[in-house]
Amino acid sequence: MLEIQDWSKEQVHAVMQELLYSFNYMWFLMEQWIKQNCPEKIETPEFQNLAQTFGAYEAKRLEKTVDPDIRGVDRLIAFLKHSHWSAFEDLELTKLSDKQLRMRTRNCTAQRAAQKWGMDYYDCGQAGLRLRSGFFTRIYPGAEVRRVFTPPDEKPADGPVAASCEWVISI
Repeated sequence: MLEIQDWSKEQVHAVMQELLYSFNYMWFLMEQWIKQNCPEKIETPEFQNLAQTFGAYEAKRLEKTVDPDIRGVDRLIAFLKHSHWSAFEDLELTKLSDKQLRMRTRNCTAQRAAQKWGMDYYDCGQAGLRLRSGFFTRIYPGAEVRRVFTPPDEKPADGPVAASCEWVISI
C-alpha cells in the first residue's frame, strides 16, 4: 500500500499523475487489441456499456470531492474539474445557460497518440458519448449529452482550430 501520508503534496501529485497516465495508456492498448483481434465486439452494446458504466462510476467516486451545495451547470463544471478529462486534457468549459454547458477538448491527447501510432484519428465518438452520458446522468439523472463533433467529423466553421471534439450537456 502506498504510504502517501508520509509524502509531500508534490510527490503524491507526481505519482498519482503517472498512475493516471498509465491507466489511460492501458485503456488505449486494450481498446486497440479488441479492434484488431475481435473487431465485431467493439460496436456491441455490451462493449459500449463499459464506457457508460465507467463514466457513472467516475462521477460516483467524485461525489466525495465536490461540494454538495453546488447546483446546476456549476455542479457539472465542479465534477469536470476533478475528472480524468481535466487530468489529461485541455478542456474549455462554457456555461451556455443555467441548463446548458459546452465541453470542448483542445489538442486531445488520444488524438495525438493515435497520430503518433500512425492512425489518421482515434474514433471516440460513440464511446465518448456513452462515457459522458454515464458521467453526467450520475450527477443529474435527466442530463442529456449531445455530440457536436468528434473525429472524423468536420468541425463547425465557427469552432476553434485546436478543438478536437465538442459536446453540449443539458440538465
